Amino acid sequence: MDEHWLRILTADGIGPSIARRLLNGFGTAGGILGASVDEMATRCGFRQEAAEAIVRSIRSSDPTRDRQSLVEAGGRYAFFQQQGYPTRLCHIPDPPTVLRLRGGRMDEEGVCIAVVGTRRCSAYGLRQAARFSSALASAGVIVVSGGARGIDAQAHRSAMKSGGKTIVVMGAGLGRVYPPEHERLFEEVVQCDGILISEFAHDQPPRPGQFPRRNRIVSGIGMGVLIVEAPCRSGAMITARMSVEDHNREAWAVPGSVENSSSSGCHQAISNGWAALVDSPDALLQWLHDQRWLK
Repeated sequence: MDEHWLRILTADGIGPSIARRLLNGFGTAGGILGASVDEMATRCGFRQEAAEAIVRSIRSSDPTRDRQSLVEAGGRYAFFQQQGYPTRLCHIPDPPTVLRLRGGRMDEEGVCIAVVGTRRCSAYGLRQAARFSSALASAGVIVVSGGARGIDAQAHRSAMKSGGKTIVVMGAGLGRVYPPEHERLFEEVVQCDGILISEFAHDQPPRPGQFPRRNRIVSGIGMGVLIVEAPCRSGAMITARMSVEDHNREAWAVPGSVENSSSSGCHQAISNGWAALVDSPDALLQWLHDQRWLK
């Protein structure tokens, strides 16, 4: 990747649609890098505020430091629609232009299912996350989650324990493990041929606005999202709704106790009809077989 293009594509907020408009407006990476705010607005049709933000982001981009840190950590880049970039992620409305990856290779033929849920989970939620993730991994399904505390971590651990593959989509750079107590877990993912993925610069610390962006990748890589345990207002529910409404994928929900508010989101999704009820791993695996997703 040419250093000039790398600087543009790794700039914060530059997605494929903006990159295409920049290329159409200027033709070359050098032209984009040398453009003023007024030229950016005139040639590419951006509003003045947007043009200012794009110019500022590109000028502050530091691909040399990012690439050096990434390579030293054993990571690599994957660019939109290029080899190594998740094919299914190309089909969401706002895919990242560039991903940083560490670990195994993407299996483009593999079935990926996202398993999500609350950080403040119950013992029941942990049991169900283990049951479903173990069964999926044993059937050859790649388990995707966000690496957070609670249901996410249990999904990753259970998939590996069953000899399967798991993908962690991080809400910070690959060099900033979050939560910090998951450093050992993430290393184990890499050792088990799993993959750590982030769209953020290698040393980017976690920030609240980055986790919704992380969630769209969790949904975008998967063929569907399984909600194990989640309240109505939670990142897990946002991810599952995104799978159905924005990415045209599937959603399933595990029912819980009506006395536990941690399962209220699952019950609401089932009641409203946008997530299918699955009360056992066999029910979900049968659904996957019926859709011919599993051989």
